[in-house]
Amino acid sequence: MNKVVELLLAISRCLGGVSTRSLIYAVADVYARSYLGDVDEKKLIEVIAQNLAGSLGATPGEARKIIEAALLCTSPLAEAPPAPSLVASVGSEKAPTLAHLVNRHVPVDATPRAKLEVIRRLNLPAEAVDELGGRIYARGEGLALKSAVRLVKRYYPNASVTDVDIIRTAMSISRKSLQGKPISDEDFYLREYTYIVDKPVYVALDVSGSMKEYVGGVTKLRVAKNVLARYLRQMADLRGFVSLVLFNTEADFLWMPYPPYKYLREMLGILKYVYAMGGTELASALELLHANNASREVVVVSDGRTNDPERVLQLARRFRRIHVVATERSQFLRQVAKITGGRYRELTPAIDLLGLHS
Repeated sequence: MNKVVELLLAISRCLGGVSTRSLIYAVADVYARSYLGDVDEKKLIEVIAQNLAGSLGATPGEARKIIEAALLCTSPLAEAPPAPSLVASVGSEKAPTLAHLVNRHVPVDATPRAKLEVIRRLNLPAEAVDELGGRIYARGEGLALKSAVRLVKRYYPNASVTDVDIIRTAMSISRKSLQGKPISDEDFYLREYTYIVDKPVYVALDVSGSMKEYVGGVTKLRVAKNVLARYLRQMADLRGFVSLVLFNTEADFLWMPYPPYKYLREMLGILKYVYAMGGTELASALELLHANNASREVVVVSDGRTNDPERVLQLARRFRRIHVVATERSQFLRQVAKITGGRYRELTPAIDLLGLHS
């Protein structure tokens, strides 16, 4: 690991202006791969190049050439190749996601609590997850819900008339009428509900190297994790079940469908450790989900830079509904959502994932 740090410091000195955060991500990338025995001296430059490609405005291949030259301090950053097109930045390099690392130690269907314990033992770097508030404003919005009456309480100002318990209220008013007493707010009774989402939601999160690119001073992945944290908190209020799949060139479950109301703290804790690296293949996530009979209420969060778009479109037709949140404008991802009757949205810090299901 010292050798990696020394190498990165040398690159930083020679290239000047390289994002410090990108350098940190490069160290974390090599550190994570070391658990799978996936790093040797020949691959160090390749891994570092992939992490620095975004800040260099180059493809991973071009970044590698720049870095190799920079180590000799003969190639200034100003001579870097021009920024490539989105298609050119697609990579095919295999790399372990956090889900792959964790599932080497516990079964794929282990609870989020068990998986968080493994992650902490691995001692991987973490970053804060800062979700905004996510209140549920209306009982009828969002996913199809099964509502159970938790208790009945007295009327209060601005309460919804749709929540009035007709039978109990009628009995109270009739009793007051027979007694010749005036009717007041206290004679109206309201039902308070417990909401239960009637099907699990599967979220597929892109954790490829391109998700480390910055948008407004924050990486795409950081924004996505913050938004997902808010969504998990909302689903906890709705008593729903959520599964999280991580994918780059390959996909795996970070956790299977579990209730956030029971494991919210652990799920938010796990999100802090999710990192990005490797190439992108959205088809791997769709294949995994289809194999596990998750054909509806799938939410894909990705930039859409995938190696085999035709394969993705073929697989999408097997799903009843795929909602897509694009981390950058993507006609391809818009098409994926349209094929299944899902919704397409573009990622912003304030986006409400729950609104996709309404």
